[in-house]
Order: sequence, then C-alpha cells, then structure tokens
Amino acid sequence: MVILRDAQFSDHTAIAKLHAENWRQHYRGILSDNYLDNEVNEDRFDTWYKRLESPVQNQQVIVAVINNEIVGFSCVFLDDDPAFGSLLDNLHVATQLQKTGVGKLLVQECAKRIRDCADIKKMYLWAYELNMNARKVYEHLQGKCFEIIETRTEDGTNKKVCRYTWDDLSALI
Repeated sequence: MVILRDAQFSDHTAIAKLHAENWRQHYRGILSDNYLDNEVNEDRFDTWYKRLESPVQNQQVIVAVINNEIVGFSCVFLDDDPAFGSLLDNLHVATQLQKTGVGKLLVQECAKRIRDCADIKKMYLWAYELNMNARKVYEHLQGKCFEIIETRTEDGTNKKVCRYTWDDLSALI
C-alpha cells in the first residue's frame, strides 16, 4: 500500500538518491554523460539538503512510501507564476514502480494541495522535449503543451523544454 506524506529533512538523502537514479535512467542524451556519471549524485544531494533544511514558504514536497521506503516524490511550488499557477518542479518514481499509478497519486495530491492552498488554481511543469516518456504521461493526465523554449540545464548545456499546463485541476482530482 502506498502512503503519501510530507517530506521531512531526514528524507533528503533518499529523495536525492531516487532523483539521481531517475535522471541517469531517463536523461541520457539530454544531460551530458559526464554530469550523469560524475556529478549528479552530489548535485541532487546538495539540492535536496537545502530544499528540506530551509524550505521556502510555498514549497510542498510529498513522498510516496511503501514498506517504510521512499519510492516516489513530488515537489510543487504553490502560486509560482501569476499566469500559470503552481509549478510541479519534480515528479519521480522508482524504476520498478513506474507505470503502477504511484506517479498519478503524487500528481493528484499536488492538485489537491493547489486546490486547497493556492490562490491560483492552475498547475504547470517543464519537461525536456526529448523526454518522450514523461511527455506521454503528462498528456495522458490531460496536460497541454503550451510552449517549447530553450533553457540552460544543470550540466551547463542548452536544451529545449516543454511547458505543460493544467488550467482545470478537477480532471486530476
């Protein structure tokens, strides 16, 4: 049984490990091999240490737990953008549990929190244009590709990203 709960500071190592593993699995050809092989672990550890040690007020990090093990997480920033609403900044599920509904549970929980706590009842996220698996998931969840822009990545290169939007969260809840 999947249990969703708010992340605690003590979860930062498990979240960082899962995040790095997902990036190594899904971002080959998007981020550099050097970054994925040599830098991603430390980068994600630093990110999650800081995010959970000193969370910003509008940050909500949710973990999915099975048998006391973190198997997924999401991070949403409420009311991040006046036009697009809350930013779903991270959504990751352990490889062995992808396509089992854990990710959908996390997205639904984010949508509920936006509905209950945000002023703007909309959600958006960024997905790499080349990450077709993620894009298919977001389109299955009725996200609309609003625009494609080029941005600087964590490894210092430029890649195209798609902004997916949800103007009506009721379809997710």
